[in-house]
Amino acid sequence: MIIFFKSLICNILFCLWTLFVCLFTLPILIFNRKYDVKVWFFWIKISNKIFKIFVNLNYEIKGQKNIQPGKVIYASQHQSAWDTIMLPYLIGDCIIFHKKSLLFIPLFGLHLFKLGMVIITINKGSNSLKKIINDTKKGLKKNRSVLIFPHGTRTPPNTINKIQSGVVILYKHLNIKVVPIKLNSGKYWGKNSFLKYPGKIIVEFLKPIKPGLSPGEFRKRLEKLL
Repeated sequence: MIIFFKSLICNILFCLWTLFVCLFTLPILIFNRKYDVKVWFFWIKISNKIFKIFVNLNYEIKGQKNIQPGKVIYASQHQSAWDTIMLPYLIGDCIIFHKKSLLFIPLFGLHLFKLGMVIITINKGSNSLKKIINDTKKGLKKNRSVLIFPHGTRTPPNTINKIQSGVVILYKHLNIKVVPIKLNSGKYWGKNSFLKYPGKIIVEFLKPIKPGLSPGEFRKRLEKLL
């Protein structure tokens, strides 16, 4: 029962904080993108304080030496909404792939558009794939990294899941390092779960996979790590 009420307070405050930021920082959208990035990271920072104070949920980083600046692909396990909220704060300004429908969320969609993420259009064939690769390359030229969740969806902890082809295609065409990320966020904040449990999420940045492997070799290596 205590967990329920703590989670309830945490969820309400998080939603109110998100709404407040999206609404009262709208004027920033007319300025350079870098200011909205600052808003983004400030939103994450305070969100983490909300998680820490109200449900005693914190995190620890391992393998910090493997966090690479700029042009690199971060391929992360995905177990919780926590991952999409917090990982950008740990790796810095990054490109995230999202569905076009997210742009139509009131207020939030405007900030998402300004941040210059890459839109994924389902079932649009090779033309869409070329656009995704070209848009990603443009972001890399601005010294942004790429954050991708190779399993394609949130999965429970300690499960074996095949990676999707997206990260393999990016590895082949972008010709840059891939840093795998292991985590256990689902242990404390499950998929679509209202409840959030106290504890310490471990985020481990593994040794980078260098470019040059065949797509098959890369897939096998990444699947073993994640």
